[in-house]
Amino acid sequence: FYYIQPVWRYEEPQRGRLREFWQAGVELIGVPGAPGDAEVLAVLINSLRKVGLSSFKVHVNDRRLVEALLHWLGVPPALVPSALRVIDKLERRGAEYVESALAPMVPDKSRLKKFIELLGNDPLQIRLPDELPATAKEAVGELEELVRELEDGYGLARFVRLDLSVVRGLDYYTSLVYEAKTPLGGELGSVAGGGRYDDLIRLVGGPQVPATGMAIGVERLIEALRAEGALAPRSGRTGYYVVPVTPQFRLYAIRVAEKLRAKGEKVVVELMGRKLASALEAADKLGCKYAVIVGQREVESGILTVRDLEAWKEEKIPLNLLVGS
Repeated sequence: FYYIQPVWRYEEPQRGRLREFWQAGVELIGVPGAPGDAEVLAVLINSLRKVGLSSFKVHVNDRRLVEALLHWLGVPPALVPSALRVIDKLERRGAEYVESALAPMVPDKSRLKKFIELLGNDPLQIRLPDELPATAKEAVGELEELVRELEDGYGLARFVRLDLSVVRGLDYYTSLVYEAKTPLGGELGSVAGGGRYDDLIRLVGGPQVPATGMAIGVERLIEALRAEGALAPRSGRTGYYVVPVTPQFRLYAIRVAEKLRAKGEKVVVELMGRKLASALEAADKLGCKYAVIVGQREVESGILTVRDLEAWKEEKIPLNLLVGS
């Protein structure tokens, strides 16, 4: 299934990280392994291409590889979730921060140096420690299968980069994880992300069902498109903002708005009870072309005061001419 909706998080607002933001995502439930993951990744890649984003790569990893490396480092199992959250900050905070934050968890500092050097590399192109458990070998095999699936089935492998540093900051991911990144990098963060969460449905009371999914951060995507110059320029001001000067004229203002809407116009009615100056300021910020002012004289005469918010000119227009009836 898919969704496009607002979501919330408890966080200090900053560029690319808002407390309320929009996500567009898909979840594929019941399909295990590379076939399901490749299908969702293809939806993500093609969605970004369709809206005009050209400079991006989807950085892909398997968390089981990093968890195996943390075990090789000697990180206690109880601290693995904390260690993964530290690694997730690599792009924003840098390798020195990650090394210093992991150091208290790692008894062998020489291995820690080696681990930091491995981060960011393609796990299929480097030599991993021989002591890693079987789960690491399974993860490597599934990454190879995923790349083949994306290349031979979808022709999209060129948009993917295997990257050992990608872990995602949420604990429910069980294997595959990925983030779509642009040249803005850590300045903006990833524009999309996702992965496999085969245990999550069981953890919230459902059956054991394999599942994989992704979500696009809409505001981040818009910012990335704007940075590329890929957003179509705005066509200028449009629509009407209808302002009753006092609450007693609200219903009349709504009737005017409904007649304009029947013509296909975009119309906002001032319902906050703001004074005229504040209402006109709100209309200006919304990018409305015209403000229609409704007061005693307008209601009695049927001639409305219409202010052009672009030219900042005002004229009197009969209601029947304004609404075309």
